[in-house]
Amino acid sequence: LRPKVIRSVHYCPATKKTFERRYTDLTSYEAFPSSNVYPTEDENKNPLETEYGLCTYRDHQTFSMQELPEDAPPGQLPRTVDIVADDDLADSCKPGDRVRVIGLYRCLPNKQNGYSSGSFRSIIISNNVQLLSKEMQPNFLPADIKNIRKMSRQRVIPCQFHKCQELANIFDLLARSLAPSICGHDEVKKAILCLLLGGNEKVLQNGSHIRGDINILLIGDPSVAKSQLLR
Repeated sequence: LRPKVIRSVHYCPATKKTFERRYTDLTSYEAFPSSNVYPTEDENKNPLETEYGLCTYRDHQTFSMQELPEDAPPGQLPRTVDIVADDDLADSCKPGDRVRVIGLYRCLPNKQNGYSSGSFRSIIISNNVQLLSKEMQPNFLPADIKNIRKMSRQRVIPCQFHKCQELANIFDLLARSLAPSICGHDEVKKAILCLLLGGNEKVLQNGSHIRGDINILLIGDPSVAKSQLLR
């Protein structure tokens, strides 16, 4: 997220005059982009001072949107497209969110060392960004709520540890409760569950310190729901 100048105001101490300049580029809705050269001198080579308090800026952000993994052709990686978001649309979504973007489809030339390379890339100048539902809506029956309350009241002490088997493997149950809209990834969910629960801080007899916090490094192929799981 960066500020983007759309109007700059300049003051010339030599002539005591003030003038402004407006800026548009290929990511703007205007059909004809203007020159983006920031003025430092007037037509008589007199130095200019920028009045930053009078300039107008807008929030500007460029992010990549990826095709849904379930919609990608078999054996191919999901396609991506760059999204340009300005003003209130900037910073309206986070990595891992599922969104629907409505906007203007436009091609921009690629540049190398300030010169056009002859190739183009496509972008979408967004006009609306809609957040889609990421998780399933739970549908609990009265019996389900009763069982949840019964389980929450149970306390297991070391001498009664064998009673954990009556809970139908509570560890697996808690792991499956993480991100229920994502199928599979049982081992990853168990690792994240351990991360959430944490560990015991220990100090050994030789003075060594073992911290209780658990960190996780999740590595995998693109589009395997890593971001959604870590959310």
